[in-house]
Amino acid sequence: MFRLIYRQLAYDPWRTALTAFAIAAVVAVILVLEGFMQGQSAQLRRAVIERDADLIVTQAGTANLIATRSILPQFARRDVEAIEGVAVAHPLTGLLTIYEQAGRSTPLSMFVVDAAGGKQRIVAGTAAESARDLVIDASLAKRYGLQPGDPFVLSGFAFRVAGISADTSVLFTPMVFARYDGLIDFYFESDLADDISTFPLLSYLLVELEPGADRAVVAARIEAAVPAGDVFVPERLADNDARLGQAMFGPIFNLLVTVGYLIGILVVAISMFASVHARRHSFGVMKALGFPAGFLGGAVVLEAAALALVALPLGALLAAAIAAAVQVAWPLYLILPLEPGPLLRTAIACVLFAVLGALAPLGLVRRIDPALAFRS
Repeated sequence: MFRLIYRQLAYDPWRTALTAFAIAAVVAVILVLEGFMQGQSAQLRRAVIERDADLIVTQAGTANLIATRSILPQFARRDVEAIEGVAVAHPLTGLLTIYEQAGRSTPLSMFVVDAAGGKQRIVAGTAAESARDLVIDASLAKRYGLQPGDPFVLSGFAFRVAGISADTSVLFTPMVFARYDGLIDFYFESDLADDISTFPLLSYLLVELEPGADRAVVAARIEAAVPAGDVFVPERLADNDARLGQAMFGPIFNLLVTVGYLIGILVVAISMFASVHARRHSFGVMKALGFPAGFLGGAVVLEAAALALVALPLGALLAAAIAAAVQVAWPLYLILPLEPGPLLRTAIACVLFAVLGALAPLGLVRRIDPALAFRS
């Protein structure tokens, strides 16, 4: 049977190549959609882990770092730093605001940092050093043509772009990093001044432990001493944010992936039906030689599975190329199409929808008259 399948695939190499490429395109689309979700989870987790803390204190009842509001009392830092095992508690303030230029606007996630918490991979310029310095994400710089040294007017307050960072966006929103010594000026001199009471001065505390201190023990002490706050290890907070992203975007992406699978079934069904129809004479000859319809139908199904296996690596390469192109053109979006879990899931689904699509022409195979072998 395998020799028969090989000869069937070699019978019309152009048709075989076109069918394999069509399946590969479907695989690439599915992997890109899966990669969007993987990229969002990675960005959400990275936004927490890169704050580089042993423990993170949030407002009581707040279990996320991204896309949530957290306000801690100003004396919380003093109380946390007085606890045995705590070396220092670095303040971190999170703001959601909007940048506007030339009639275009972009929502921003601003982190205001002190001595820690502002980890970035600077690709141009320097870290923020003065009160009005900002480090902005590369996607924001690309969208508005910003360079280090350019003014950055936010709500009527003039910052200066000190540096540009890579891989600092989350939930399709670029991040910017400012310093605490500029936060008060921003609050009082910007257009936010009329409603400053709604904006936080302290959102989170990034706790650095003394050498040898037990995280669980210190976390329990903080919970007891600061009832206005909840304490998380960064890994748990990162998991919470990843689940938040999954809850926000998972249903729509899962629907799109399901549609991709259905399209894959249709592509295989149409391709295999056309292939069988074009080879009716050959199938008639084989039936006249005594090959049963079940054998020929099994060959068609295995042929489709073989095409899917050929298309898988091609689809993975195509998805990787699309992800790289998107990263260059739109740095805001991170696509990870080759993560092991989604890649394995897509590979299994690809073979399955190839087999399901191959069932479409089986009726035609059964109806082929062996007398075709004796007709011109």
